[in-house]
Amino acid sequence: MAVINVSAGSEAVLELSPVGDIDTPANVLTVPQMQDITINNSTGVFRFKTLDNTAESAVTTPATNQLSLNVVVDEDSFFGNATLTANGAVIETGLFGVSTSKTKVTFRAYFNGTDSGSKYLEGAGFISGLSPTVNMDAPVWISPVTIEVDGDFAEGTEA
Repeated sequence: MAVINVSAGSEAVLELSPVGDIDTPANVLTVPQMQDITINNSTGVFRFKTLDNTAESAVTTPATNQLSLNVVVDEDSFFGNATLTANGAVIETGLFGVSTSKTKVTFRAYFNGTDSGSKYLEGAGFISGLSPTVNMDAPVWISPVTIEVDGDFAEGTEA
């Protein structure tokens, strides 16, 4: 078993694109300046008790899947760059535009870089939870970002 070390600074990578377009590099936004990222796969459980049993029974329910991260706000990635001619709402309108328009995006979260053989989780979902803040102790804009996953994560390996 090998530990996945991200100390190189280029290992944990999050890419966003229009739905189904994650393999078209010109339409992919690589989220810059991530401070952290959390991938949450939480299977639900329904518990019930019956009169003929001394212990609870449990049945799994569909999972709630989510990615959450904190980023130092980059103007182009947060607000978009309308001068780009990419076929991508993410690149052109940024995280804020995709969030406010409720546009579904495809994502790919890499665990150990984007080189051949690198592992990732991918799926589709909606950007939410933007809440940019700035203060004197942290004089750059920082925002949480949440991707509410629509469906399951899929595991993959970069070719």
